[in-house]
Amino acid sequence: MNEPDDLDLLARLTAGADMQSTHHDPEHHVRALRLVDGPMGVTGGLLDERDVSLLAPCGTALAATWSRATVEAVGELLGEQAAARDVDVLLGPNLNLSRSPAGGRNFEHFGEDPYLAGVLGAAWITGVQSKGVAACAKHLVCNDTETGRHGYDVQIDEQTLQEVYLAPFAAAARAGVWAMMAAYNKVNGQHCAEHPSLLTRVLREQWDWDGVVMSDWFGTHSTTGSLAAGLDLEMPGPARHLGPAAAGAVRAGDVPASTVERAVERLALLSRRTAGRTTAPRPDAESRRVLHEAAADSFVLLKNDRTLLPLSGHTSVAVIGPQADEPAYQGGTFARIALGPEVRTPLAALREALGPRVTAHEPGAPSESRVPSLLPLGPRATDSPGEPGFTVTYHRVDTDGTVSEPLATDTRATGILVWFTELPGIGSLADLPPGSNGLVRVSCLLTPDNDATYDFHFAGTGDVRLLIDGQETGRGGSRAMPADVMGALLHGNVTRIPVSLAAGRQVRVDFEMSFTGGGRAQGMQFGGRAAVPADLAERAVRAAREADTAIVFAGVSQDSSLESQDRDSLALPAAQTDLIEQVCAANPRTVVVVNAPFAVDMPWAGRAAAILLTWFPGQEYGSALADVLTGALEPGGRLPVTLARADADHAVPATAPSDDGRLTYTEGLLTGYRHFDTAQIKPRFCFGHGLGYADVRWRAAHLHADPTGRHLALAGVTLDSGTGRGGKEVVQVYAAPLTDTGTAEPGRPEQHLVGFTAVHVSPEPAELRVDIPLDVRDFSMWDTRAGSWRPRAGRWEIRLARSSRDIFQRFRVYIDPDGNLRTGPIG
Repeated sequence: MNEPDDLDLLARLTAGADMQSTHHDPEHHVRALRLVDGPMGVTGGLLDERDVSLLAPCGTALAATWSRATVEAVGELLGEQAAARDVDVLLGPNLNLSRSPAGGRNFEHFGEDPYLAGVLGAAWITGVQSKGVAACAKHLVCNDTETGRHGYDVQIDEQTLQEVYLAPFAAAARAGVWAMMAAYNKVNGQHCAEHPSLLTRVLREQWDWDGVVMSDWFGTHSTTGSLAAGLDLEMPGPARHLGPAAAGAVRAGDVPASTVERAVERLALLSRRTAGRTTAPRPDAESRRVLHEAAADSFVLLKNDRTLLPLSGHTSVAVIGPQADEPAYQGGTFARIALGPEVRTPLAALREALGPRVTAHEPGAPSESRVPSLLPLGPRATDSPGEPGFTVTYHRVDTDGTVSEPLATDTRATGILVWFTELPGIGSLADLPPGSNGLVRVSCLLTPDNDATYDFHFAGTGDVRLLIDGQETGRGGSRAMPADVMGALLHGNVTRIPVSLAAGRQVRVDFEMSFTGGGRAQGMQFGGRAAVPADLAERAVRAAREADTAIVFAGVSQDSSLESQDRDSLALPAAQTDLIEQVCAANPRTVVVVNAPFAVDMPWAGRAAAILLTWFPGQEYGSALADVLTGALEPGGRLPVTLARADADHAVPATAPSDDGRLTYTEGLLTGYRHFDTAQIKPRFCFGHGLGYADVRWRAAHLHADPTGRHLALAGVTLDSGTGRGGKEVVQVYAAPLTDTGTAEPGRPEQHLVGFTAVHVSPEPAELRVDIPLDVRDFSMWDTRAGSWRPRAGRWEIRLARSSRDIFQRFRVYIDPDGNLRTGPIG
């Protein structure tokens, strides 16, 4: 590199061009790459109802399938969708772990176990990249908590970091992921985007990985530190710390020119890997079938007393609960997907499947949506009263308070509005003149069907006021936090204003938000519904008592799972818990369907006849659920997380950093089921648990050397079906180090998952032999002093199991210091 101009061109490529794109430079073989958020679908640049896309089950739901084939098929589908939309990089999967059940973004994770997360995350990556689209594994590393995510400092020992939290990313590297994203937080005092141990020693040297490492959006903090650590790309653009600043750092002698050159070489490699995509998306019906089967494969049947499910011979079914008609399909992140009109609710799907046998639907409890949709009230746009939706106008407000005429006008069909960088008509947020404001006005016409009190809800990043027929009725809103504007947009304070409206009388409703310039983004949420009747629960209990079977739909709302906010309780909403208790008392044949993407309290579990956990299941929820409840499909899921009897039973019940910003991982290796097993705490439902409809019989277990020599050993079982109905089985293998005293080694888990496979057992009487490979790495531990893995020499127990607590067979083995294995059965 001899010419300063070439340095400037190269350095320019190390920062994004805008919110979703990188720079183009044919001379250096770097294409402009388009990066969009995932991992539940392919988002667009608008992040609203105009960007309709396919919505897949969430990460925890995919983890619940325990199926490489299912997860890879979903990845392939999303890769096709991304390629069709000219997307080069899909930001996913999220390979952080559900360290605590309180984590706000747990629904994106592949559960609590690093081995399960790594294997299934790799399957997702393989599927996406098979279509010529790069996956970007995120967020490296320990971004397992959302509270204070931009600044908290994880204090963690090297062994825990390597064996638990880096393990899924190591699996992604072995699978050949083309990109990774550095997390916002710090690890042991250094921001991840400028952490040389993570970005160079681990990624480049230990793992020999050649992909691009990028920052999380607005996640860079320095020029020299980021470049020296090994960061290749700062996102988004325009550049702040890299780009031109990188050229300045080279000229100042702070970093060598070779650092910038290597970053550009990796960007050029990513350009080549994602070039020439020609894959056309498959027909819509086939795409929906993949998502339909994946959703059903993720549902976990936790309990099924007296084989209440599948529904058969039920003369009447009462559908109870708010989630039946207002389910949560996805979480409330900036990766949310707008759904098309073909999406059916569980209630609609059950009515179609069961016909007149659905004799009643009663909500029984209020919806817990933070900002309920106004759309059920039939809003009409004010500029086109015959058109449903909302009229949105954009204005400037002068220093004397004068509001301009509309500078731009939209007609929208959503109550969630987000704008990055600039607004229509108003222009750049950074360029508003000093002392002047922007103003967004959302207007609609409503004609209520009933005389009632209606609750209007609103929130925003500016000052928001509600007007009814031109009269101000309430004020609220909040200012976006500069350190975490995305989080502020999603969980600002919500104001609720009750308004009495008369049946048949049209009113005009306006939500106005004023804001100052200088921010990265602005956002506004608004909605409303009729006030909740006092006798909701009473009507639901009566309907349940009169029906042969009751199905209670409970769970959480989409906005219960948010970026930058953790949960403060593992309980379902109190009204729903009370409703479940009352319905179970009224009808002993009660099925509880839990629409929640993480561990929740189930104090009523002993009283429900059947419990089905459905996570955030994506767009095919309704139809897949109807098929599972009626027996057309198997509930294929197994728990990827532990469900406790009490919050305090979890190793990490809360997530808040200390006052000095430190987040200490004092539990070490003992997370999730490892903690429960080692501490001998009985969970409500254990890791790996799940029931099916078929009676799959485990006939014999085996453990022997791999004749090919590729693996240390093969472990498995022989299965068949005893019911004449085919079904899914998940064979799990756990390894337990043995000591002379028979107790776990201090600080190490009593057992850990080392293998699994999901298989379909034929209804025919033929036996099915299952083999699961085991490798020396499964019996190794991180040696901090040596900085490498070494076999844990000594006695081990290998357990063939249906779950972490349901062990079918145990084998004793001995591992020598060189990683060789000798076997012998235990009676």
